[in-house]
Amino acid sequence: MMKRLRFSIVSLNYNGRKILGPLLEAHLSSLLNSVYDDFEVLFVDNGSTDDSVDYVRMNFSDEKLKIVLLGKNYGYAKGNNLALKFVDPNADIVVFINNDTIVAKDWLTYLADAFNDPEVGVAQPLILDMNTTLIQFFGGFTDQWGRTMTIGSGNDYRVDKLLRKIIGHFQYKPLRVLWAYGACIAIRKRLLDRIGGFNELFRFSHEEQSLCIPANALGYKVVVVPEAVIYHRSGATISKVKLDYELLVNRFLYILLYYPSLMLVKSLLGRLILELHSSSPHNVLKALLEALKISRSSLSKIGAIYKISYDFLILSPINLTSDKHIELTLKKLIEVNKDIT
Repeated sequence: MMKRLRFSIVSLNYNGRKILGPLLEAHLSSLLNSVYDDFEVLFVDNGSTDDSVDYVRMNFSDEKLKIVLLGKNYGYAKGNNLALKFVDPNADIVVFINNDTIVAKDWLTYLADAFNDPEVGVAQPLILDMNTTLIQFFGGFTDQWGRTMTIGSGNDYRVDKLLRKIIGHFQYKPLRVLWAYGACIAIRKRLLDRIGGFNELFRFSHEEQSLCIPANALGYKVVVVPEAVIYHRSGATISKVKLDYELLVNRFLYILLYYPSLMLVKSLLGRLILELHSSSPHNVLKALLEALKISRSSLSKIGAIYKISYDFLILSPINLTSDKHIELTLKKLIEVNKDIT
């Protein structure tokens, strides 16, 4: 008989009332109305300056809901890591979910079914665009140039149809990917404790990869569960100048920490060429030097042990068109799941 799994759902909030308006209430209501009998919801406030916390206190009294105040904005990775201190110690699965989502009532039931496979360590629901209901995110892979190769429709009905056909071919069973999308990512608590949470060196990007690559390297499956459905809308924006530079650093750091040593130099050179085509040489070289400095001073067990498996690498041309991206990611999705019956 399968054990009944307990879920702890972490919803990280920063100025949700101001940014999302009515969607924040709809988000929490949908979580609390999930048709599953063993879960808690942690509304974790990342130092909001609006009335988010007061609003939630006044409008929600469900015993499943806990309000956690972090005091300041720690960002995605550190904010979620700090939230783990408040998770029920008896929880089997921790779910990190964005507050710009609405979940289907039975989503946890299908996630629980997926985790009944002891090899599954991380799972993502099927993330649909809130406005179009097209498949927005289906996890992804990575290529030899450090690109995180996202699977999704890109609001293209033709691509959505192709992806749904693949899902149907595999009879809506959970499908393996390298990484699950951070808008909603579920992980076994014992695995999360072993990994140590998200890698806080990454801000504004690559946080989900920093969780999933170690899980995969430790022999666990990272899967997308097509029958578990949620709807997602983009949320807050940040300073574009700051974000552009942070992304540059992250792209180089991602390769330095997680790529196999035999392909490290080639991957870094390719990434350098790619970035020089779209950013100033000064910023690109500065970002590369900063990433090298960070990796040297902060290289830990994560960087030393948890490397991307060649099985999940896509060999793509350095000049990658949108159509080729779609073709390669869908082919890889079929390839890594070919043994599913």
